[in-house]
This record gives sequence, structure tokens and C-alpha cells, in this order.
Amino acid sequence: MALIQTLQLHHFRNIQQATLHLSPGLNVIVGDNAAGKTSVIEALWVLASGRSFRTQKPQQMIGSDQVDMTLFCEVFRLNQTHKLGLKRDAQNLELRLDGKTLRNQTELAQYLPIQLLTPESHRLLEEGPKARRQFIDWGCFYHHSSFIQAWRNYQRALKQRNQSLKRQLPSNQIRLWDQQLIESALQINELRSSYVEALTPYLMTFIQHLMPELSAEIETRFYPGWPANQPSFEACLSDQFTRDLQLGHTQYGCHRADIRFRIQQQEPLVSLSRGQQKLFVCALLLAQARYLQQQTNDSVIMLIDDLPAELDATHRVTLLSLLQKLGIQHLVTTTAADLIPNLDPSTSLHFEIRHGQISPLEAN
Repeated sequence: MALIQTLQLHHFRNIQQATLHLSPGLNVIVGDNAAGKTSVIEALWVLASGRSFRTQKPQQMIGSDQVDMTLFCEVFRLNQTHKLGLKRDAQNLELRLDGKTLRNQTELAQYLPIQLLTPESHRLLEEGPKARRQFIDWGCFYHHSSFIQAWRNYQRALKQRNQSLKRQLPSNQIRLWDQQLIESALQINELRSSYVEALTPYLMTFIQHLMPELSAEIETRFYPGWPANQPSFEACLSDQFTRDLQLGHTQYGCHRADIRFRIQQQEPLVSLSRGQQKLFVCALLLAQARYLQQQTNDSVIMLIDDLPAELDATHRVTLLSLLQKLGIQHLVTTTAADLIPNLDPSTSLHFEIRHGQISPLEAN
């Protein structure tokens, strides 16, 4: 089970210095708009993923008039406590685990299986396939140790093949990358498709909890990234080679994969209200959390930004009850503490943030 015990922020946005000792259950961060409560959620996401969900510019995460920012947390995971650190300036990123410098973000990410629910999370359903691929790949990363290397091999081969296509090198030089692309694509596709298939029953369970009014069966479709009428990815690459050469890039492959959902033969954007779409995304994240629990000795840490803006009072209680039953740590931001039901005071903590200053708050 993964638990964040301590979180420290230094020169992160408007938070000059803060230390939070977190509860293993519910952690509520209360503050006015622009007080900095979302920054706490963001800091943990940056530690886990190396990127922000609010900006693509690292400089914006660094406090005003500061040259760098530092994040640190102690995580209890698989019966051990680990110290994770991240330091960033406008150009450079430094990662540390238990005092040792790391080469890449994935080495740190495996210690922080974090899920994120924000007011923008419904975009998982309405935007392009990139967000949905990331959703699938999150699960594959934490369930299969072989996934990340296969993904790196694929990305390396794809980059080289695309560069060769763009430069219009001789066909035999371009096709030098096909075998590595095919082998890694088939491995990735197998892991993705099996993950989606295994996750679907869990999704159905949580949809029934959150939206019992839905009686229709949810259909989950996984698309590997190449046409279904092609006998194989290898055949697809061969068949589309001339067109790839004309376009200067590889049209089909794992980089085009997607997962789509159908309710009564319609996509959720058509068949569900905006509120139901938010609940659908909640069900997706809860399904991942439950599946991870059952298949490994690990657990998800759930971050929820501005929960009252996402769900009405009844569904807030339902969601928090499900998180409590799962026994996973969750951090929730809100503008008022009384908007978040405290189902178990013994495993809950409240914090107040004002002008970047964080202090414990007595729960009601």
C-alpha cells in the first residue's frame, strides 16, 4: 500500500515553504480561490509524473523572484519508507530517490502511483486519443514491468523511421527500423488490450455504484492504432509505405491507439449529461485503483482538485465512501470544509491555506 507520509514544498508557486504530515485516509485542503490549494495537488503530480497539469512552462511553477523550486516527500510503499525529491529551475531537472540521483522520471514514478481528478478530467472523453492512451499506459506501467522498455523501444524506432521518411532516404534505410517498430508494437498492443479487457468489469462495478440509473451495458473498445481490416501491423506498414513516404511520417501504429466507450451504441458525450460524464471518469479512475489493489500489493493515491465543483453533495458522499472502502489515501481541495463529508475522523486531516501559508485545521 502506498502512503505519502510527509510532503514538503519549497518555492513552489506562491508557497514559499510548507510541510504537511498527511493522514492515511482523507486529507482536505481548504482555501479561497487563488490561495494555493491546487498547488499542493499539483506538486504531488509533478513529483509523480515530472510535469504539471496546469502549465507546460517550468518557470511558472517556480516562486516569484526565485531561481528554482524543490519538492520532497516520504512515501511508505511495500513495507518500506522512501524519500523522493525533485528540484527544478527554468532549464534543469534533478531527481533523487533515497539520496541517490536518478536518470529519468519513471524511476521515481513507480513509487508514486497517483491518480488525478480535476475539473478538466472529463476531457478524457471529449478530446483526442492522447489522453485515453495515457490512461491505458498508466495501468500498463504499474502492472507490467516490461511495458516501459517496450514503449521506449517503440518511440526510438518511430522517431528514427519518421526522420528517415522526412528526409526521403532510400527505402531499405527507412525499413531498417520496421522490425524493431513491429516487435515493440506487438508487445505494447498485447499489454494494452489485455489491460483494457481486465479493467472493464471493474469499470462496470463502479458505474453501478456511481450511476445506478444507467441500465445499459457499457461497451469498451480498444483500437490498436492500425485498421482492423489489416491482417497485421507488419502488413499495414508494408501496405502504407508509399503513403508514409509521401506524408513524411508513419501513419499507423501504437502511437495512434485509442480506447472508446459506448452506451446504447452511443458515445458518452452523446448519451450522458455533463454531470454523468464526470461520474464516468470517476468510475474509470476507481476501476484502475481497485484493479491495482487486487493484482498487486500496491494502491493508488487519489488527488481530487475542487471536488464540490465536480460533484453534487450526494455523489460527493458516494465517491468518498468508495474511496474509504478501498482504503486508499486521498487528497481533496475545497473552498469550504463543510462541503466535504468527513466519514471517518480517525483517518482524516484538514489543512487550511492562506496566501501560500499552510496550517492544520480542526475538522468540524
